[in-house]
Amino acid sequence: MRSRGMAGVTGLACALLLSACTVVTPEAEPSSTPGPEPVAGACPTGTTLEGGLCLNGDEVSEELAGILRAEFEADALSAVIAGVWHDGEPVLFGALGDSMPGIPATPDMHHMLGNLSTPMLTTALLQQVQAGVLDLDDTVAKWYPEVPAADTVTVEMLLHNTAGYSQFTGQDDFLADLYADPFRVWQIDEIIDIGTAGGPLFEPGTDWMFSDTNSAVLVGILAKATGTPVADLIQTGIVDPLGMDDTTLARDGDWPQPVLHGYDGERGVWEDVTYWNPSWAHFAGGTGSNAGDVAVFLDALGSGELLSDEYHELQFASTTAGIGTNTDDQYWAMGFLVVNDWVFMNPGIPGYYGAGGTLPDEGWTMVVYTTASQRTDPAAATATDIFRQFTSVVSPAHSLDN
Repeated sequence: MRSRGMAGVTGLACALLLSACTVVTPEAEPSSTPGPEPVAGACPTGTTLEGGLCLNGDEVSEELAGILRAEFEADALSAVIAGVWHDGEPVLFGALGDSMPGIPATPDMHHMLGNLSTPMLTTALLQQVQAGVLDLDDTVAKWYPEVPAADTVTVEMLLHNTAGYSQFTGQDDFLADLYADPFRVWQIDEIIDIGTAGGPLFEPGTDWMFSDTNSAVLVGILAKATGTPVADLIQTGIVDPLGMDDTTLARDGDWPQPVLHGYDGERGVWEDVTYWNPSWAHFAGGTGSNAGDVAVFLDALGSGELLSDEYHELQFASTTAGIGTNTDDQYWAMGFLVVNDWVFMNPGIPGYYGAGGTLPDEGWTMVVYTTASQRTDPAAATATDIFRQFTSVVSPAHSLDN
């Protein structure tokens, strides 16, 4: 399989280096214009419409808009949605291209998030640790005694990706089943069985390797420990308190309108994959939302308002520095990367590629999602490239190009 697409969920490992019934759809040629001009009132307060993008009018917003337009054209994207906020105020917010042929993309469109939803899972789990429902030192054996190395792997190892379990999305049998029926409803225990088969690839706790299997096991543990569906825990512990009304935790792909359509050629034919069932990704990617809600969550994640000070510090601690490829400046925290002080994720999931992050100390939050056309290089990490260039503009000292 290609390095993007389905395996894009595994692309977070590469992020440490900042380097991934079906209907055949006609090719939607990328548009050089962002679609119809919305009325001025459609832009967030403090911004005005310029060439289809809402900008606050300063030099930073103009430079960001130039980067966005250039990358959209250079990579022949179907669509790109982007938002940049400083201290909660919009600097740039808008969309370029088409969701479907003749249907312009808009920045409020909903889509699957990919691994930008993983910190929601880990935050919900830490809320339960904080409440005393489970402990970071608990082993997997407490809930899944039959899983290989269950008496060695701890909740903390799963959170930090030091458990050693393989990436389930890289298993040939899983991919064959997914491609044969992308609308199949997957149960979490099926995913756990696939990802943990054969046991850890290294002695747990001694090395680092990104794997969505770790998140799958955490989903199973959280549900068993609380007796509550994980969707309900995230809804009541994160989504409702933050007023994220455009976020859906349903695992059926029934995203609310308006929807940003995504396209993919993994199965050998260019097709619309928007409504593939996301249950295989569960809460390590299968959440639906839009750019505005993602920014709200990232702000809360960075500020620590969802956890006590103790557990916020624990969530961000550089525990993995020195393990595997992790360093003091670039390490995996609990559910996300910290790179040059940015809280950062660059998910890839069939049809959608993204990059999102926040720089809490300087008040910057940025979200970028792209969809490909048939002319887009499947190996191009455009959303990450846009985000990286954005960081050089908004905070040169914390640029991801450094």
